[in-house]
Amino acid sequence: MAASSFGFDLKALEVFVQVVETGNLTYAAERLGLTQSSISQTLSNLERNLDAQLLDRSVRPLHVTTAGRFFYDRAVQMLLEARKTSQDMQRGHFKLRHVRIALVDSLATAIGRPLIEMVRKRTEDWSVSTGLSHMHAQSLLSRQVDIVISDDGLDDYDDLTRFTILREPMVIALPPHYTGDIASLSAIQKRLEFVRYQPHSLIGQSVERYLRRVQINLPPRLHLDNTYAIMSMVASGIGWTITTPLCLYQTGLMQHQVRCVPLPGEPVYRELSLVARRNELWDLPKVIAEDSCQILRERFQKDIVANLPWLEPQIRIGETL
Repeated sequence: MAASSFGFDLKALEVFVQVVETGNLTYAAERLGLTQSSISQTLSNLERNLDAQLLDRSVRPLHVTTAGRFFYDRAVQMLLEARKTSQDMQRGHFKLRHVRIALVDSLATAIGRPLIEMVRKRTEDWSVSTGLSHMHAQSLLSRQVDIVISDDGLDDYDDLTRFTILREPMVIALPPHYTGDIASLSAIQKRLEFVRYQPHSLIGQSVERYLRRVQINLPPRLHLDNTYAIMSMVASGIGWTITTPLCLYQTGLMQHQVRCVPLPGEPVYRELSLVARRNELWDLPKVIAEDSCQILRERFQKDIVANLPWLEPQIRIGETL
């Protein structure tokens, strides 16, 4: 947007502030290295553009009007911010002003604290929120957040940068003492109720697509809106579910509280990606992606492999899209 659309530019602000602080056009001109006539013309243009009288020139020293005092207070703050911005750019201090990040609940548990520590060092202010992936995608597109890490890569949209964080297989979670047949989903369903994610969640949609593909029709009796509730149902012996290793890790319910087995047939994967608008945050998206992957290797992958070693070849962390 052109400076004229505001009615002023930084030069006009600087002139006005100097005139107010010196109370004299001549002194202001000397400080700024300008002529008195150019100072006078700048003030006249400023008052005309703002449609407000800022100074009473009929008295000496010049008197600031009520509108002028309001504008002076704002002008001082804008000039301070402009000078700070200029100094930071010259010194290479590129701390971002406010970065907003949204990520899936399961990832927040795995990397939340180290992620926040890293973001805090790179930004002046920040916020992190969790929730459903489809809501995160809309928030990024509407500029309500700057970075999302979720199972929606927004592949249909241009001008976005993407990094793969994690590819993990979907698995079956059973009550800890279940000893029935695990070779087919139908056999499991004969003994236990299927506990579903809500259909508006992306993981829930992925599970439903898989069930349709293998032509398994499970009664829609139990729909829960978060992994904690679902896994509590499973651990208590009420039912079984299809989930992912990261969701298991999120709840803290590893093999001693639920029994985890592979899905029959070919593996089905969920992929988490970091997505951000291109060229807006310098290298911060790449740094967050790399740090997130490293944290997952050191925490999540180590814990999963220790408890469920058969999952190791199916979990992939990292790799730029």
